Amino acid sequence: MRKFVLSLLGLIVWSATYSQSILGEWKDYLSYSNAVKVDASGNKVYCATEGGLYYFDTEDNSLNKVNNLSDFGIQTIAYSSENNLLVVAYSNSNIDILKDGNVINLSDIKRKSITGDKTINNITFRGSNAYLASGFGIVVVNLDKSEIKDTYFIGADGGQLAVNDVAFFQGMIYAATEKGVLKAPESGANLLDYTSWMEEDLVPHAGERFIQLEVHSERLIATYSPSNGGDESFGFDGSSWSSYYSGMNEVLEMRSTGNYLSITGKYEVVLLDAGNVMVGKINSYQLGEQVVNPIYPKSTFIAADGMIWIADRGNALVGYDGNQFESMVPNGPVDNHTFSLTAAGSDLWVTAGGRTNVWNNSWMAPGFRRLRGGEWTNFSKKEIPELDNFWDVVCVAVDPNDPDHIFVGSWGGGLLEFRNDEFVVRYTNKNSPLQSALPQQPDEPFTRIGGLDFDSEGNLWINTWAVSGNNLHKLSPAGEWESFSMTEVLGKATGQLLVNSDDDKWILVPRNNNAYVVDKTGTNKKRLAVTSYFSNGQDEIRTEMSDLYSIAEDKEGAIWVGTSVGVAVYNNPSRIWNTNPFYASRPGLDLKDGIYHPLLSTETVTAIAVDGANRKWLGTKNSGVYLVSESGEEEILHFTAENSPLLSNSITALAINDKSGEVFIGTDKGLISYQSDANEGNNTYSNVYVYPNPVRETYDGPVTITGLIADTDIKITDISGNLVYKTTSLGGQASWDGRNLNGNRVKTGVYLVLCNDKQGNETHITKLLFIH
Repeated sequence: MRKFVLSLLGLIVWSATYSQSILGEWKDYLSYSNAVKVDASGNKVYCATEGGLYYFDTEDNSLNKVNNLSDFGIQTIAYSSENNLLVVAYSNSNIDILKDGNVINLSDIKRKSITGDKTINNITFRGSNAYLASGFGIVVVNLDKSEIKDTYFIGADGGQLAVNDVAFFQGMIYAATEKGVLKAPESGANLLDYTSWMEEDLVPHAGERFIQLEVHSERLIATYSPSNGGDESFGFDGSSWSSYYSGMNEVLEMRSTGNYLSITGKYEVVLLDAGNVMVGKINSYQLGEQVVNPIYPKSTFIAADGMIWIADRGNALVGYDGNQFESMVPNGPVDNHTFSLTAAGSDLWVTAGGRTNVWNNSWMAPGFRRLRGGEWTNFSKKEIPELDNFWDVVCVAVDPNDPDHIFVGSWGGGLLEFRNDEFVVRYTNKNSPLQSALPQQPDEPFTRIGGLDFDSEGNLWINTWAVSGNNLHKLSPAGEWESFSMTEVLGKATGQLLVNSDDDKWILVPRNNNAYVVDKTGTNKKRLAVTSYFSNGQDEIRTEMSDLYSIAEDKEGAIWVGTSVGVAVYNNPSRIWNTNPFYASRPGLDLKDGIYHPLLSTETVTAIAVDGANRKWLGTKNSGVYLVSESGEEEILHFTAENSPLLSNSITALAINDKSGEVFIGTDKGLISYQSDANEGNNTYSNVYVYPNPVRETYDGPVTITGLIADTDIKITDISGNLVYKTTSLGGQASWDGRNLNGNRVKTGVYLVLCNDKQGNETHITKLLFIH
């Protein structure tokens, strides 16, 4: 029976009541735990971390992320109280100036073609100028005009010279460089002329590497840093140099604030008064009941009220009021290690382990985490003592009947079970049929889990590295074990395991060892030599594709395998049991030149994910992420670190939130996501909505219609029924650019969104207010 549903949304303002990502939006999920720099302005204490920038507001005790930055990977920051602004320098030499809630980007150094190091090491303010100590010289930024004013090349013959810091003292500008301390008159000289710069030859170790300069208590302090360690600081009173402080092996920062000089070292912070007397030392933190020792401070700031703020690697922003320490860090992943991603409903699970190219341990501390409702929950030995004495968590499987019941596989620590975020049991060769990868050491619980997946009956399948006996196991919902031997691959590492819609187990055997397939019962088994077959009517081409890295099943049941020479596809995987040899096909990109171009044939495909429109997202080892059509014959998108906010071109994992269409991309530098235009289709039109609604006159992005049945035919008309736009949804989602069939932005008015499923059995109408 034909069903008709009319949704009278009227003028409901969805944008005020429902938060949705904009199509094409990027979002980073980086850790804020590893801080690199701290600075402060009034009531705001800024902390720059590997994951981004945030500040602690001392008035309301709130943590606030700064989300409108232009780039990722902060190298350093500095706040100018005189100019009331914050300068942010990135590792790629990009620069942001934050002032009055606005972000001004200066990309000149980033874009400039300079051979050599462009790293911005330190930032020094002088009046309305910022002096950037860089790997090639000194860059002067006019803060009033937000533009590059000058560049000083002060090396021999006007060449490049790495400058580590800049300071002003008694009418001179000083530069700490890799070849000593250089100086020039602050005024009356042409600083663009390298001959204006002279070597400070009175300082001890003149001509050698100096890394820090600071003015404190009417002295210029310079830190000498030999390559073998043993840093020394010397003070200059205007006439002579003398030893200032040499009690720290590695100085990371010196900073004068008020009457105190803080010296931040690799494992401690030392505080000196105006008379060069040590008045304090911090080499551990008491954070609640935990004593942190050693500590890894990177930067220190002493506030006017005496509060000490430390940017720490591992504990983010640490505050100390003289009595107690407190770590202040926004919610997020504890680190940026992303080895595998598992999407389950709206949850995302991330593992932080790893394996080397020869499938040995990477020796990453055991840990994994969950993103749920925008909040991260971290699981590590800090929170769970049972996560100790082993390494490298590599995979997570979520019980399809209970999202809070999970199993975690590690490369040497066995299988761990958790329920409701609580540890249940750890399975190894000591208490289960799982076998050790070290049979010569029977007392060592060294069980290596390659992959995990559930079948349609709720059984968990586990493959392991075992040298004899059984290397495939089944754990039933009732807790009963059953084991199987994949004889041909005993003694070999086994990797990712996929249980497909037929309940067959497809298992990758790395390092040119192809795949292994086991049927639903575990009785039928087959070593599968992954080989593609292609015929153009004249020639038959067979290509061995034995070096496997990733696997996924698409919406039609086809198995897609990522290899070191592109992608292999088994369109009818059930034929494996009665076809020999069983060949794969190799999708070919249509480049309209009449020549067959196998998909990504020169790339190693490390990750595969299938979106709601059955399109394939393909992650590569060195070339970023590709989105290809359902058949793989059309390239839709290609993201790299060079043309997008992608953190790195080395992709470790992919996963998709089917409900929202958010594509999570794991890289060797951390996790980021892209808001795709496709999500999983619904069974009915019971939850259709349009956003933003209303469309304001200031908005020029896409209008999204979501909550649809897959492949819905969409027609948008004005209130009189005149057709404005038509399309077909990608899975359960469609988008409109706000323009009519002639390409013009539509007029102000109410528009109808008419939805029909492809069989014509279900229809739906919703309304949209558009303001021109």
